Amino acid sequence: MPGQHESQHDMLQNWKRNSNIAVWLATIHQRGIVVMCRKYWGTQALGLPCFFALLLMMAWAAFSRDLFMYIWIAVWLACFLKRRMEAVRIERQVDSRYDGYSFDAMRYCNSEATAKRVVEPILVAILGAIVYWLYTRAGLSPYGLPYYLLTGAFTLPLVEGVKQAAWKKRLRDMRDAQLENEMSVRDFNDQYGR
Repeated sequence: MPGQHESQHDMLQNWKRNSNIAVWLATIHQRGIVVMCRKYWGTQALGLPCFFALLLMMAWAAFSRDLFMYIWIAVWLACFLKRRMEAVRIERQVDSRYDGYSFDAMRYCNSEATAKRVVEPILVAILGAIVYWLYTRAGLSPYGLPYYLLTGAFTLPLVEGVKQAAWKKRLRDMRDAQLENEMSVRDFNDQYGR
């Protein structure tokens, strides 16, 4: 049944493509939040995703008509420029794709992975809930900054989870390559008597 196999292959390819798009969009949203609370970024990590994060925030502000979202963007831009200058200064010391050290979240745990995957999203959710409460008390629509921050409670762990899974896969591949190399050397020595 070649038709069924091709259909399954196409479905798998579509799923991979859609997953990649979802992770890319989550990364863009994530950059609109974490640039403020992380330091020691790699230069590439502050490149294209941050450009699209700025576009996303501008669109979010325009559609929600939230004045405070524009203030968020102004603060974000100031932080972005500071992080960008820092990234250029430490360029030879940090992986160019490194997405920053979570100095605020590291106060609550010992692991950077836990800080980025658990603590940061919780802190962002708390901030979003506080802003949401302030907006509702003031009679403002929460579709701007509150929802932007609350969405981060989902995008931050998603991006970090995908990044950690990719890193574990890379380590597994390196270990597999090392084992294959050792087996090849052993087979070579057995076959040619060295």
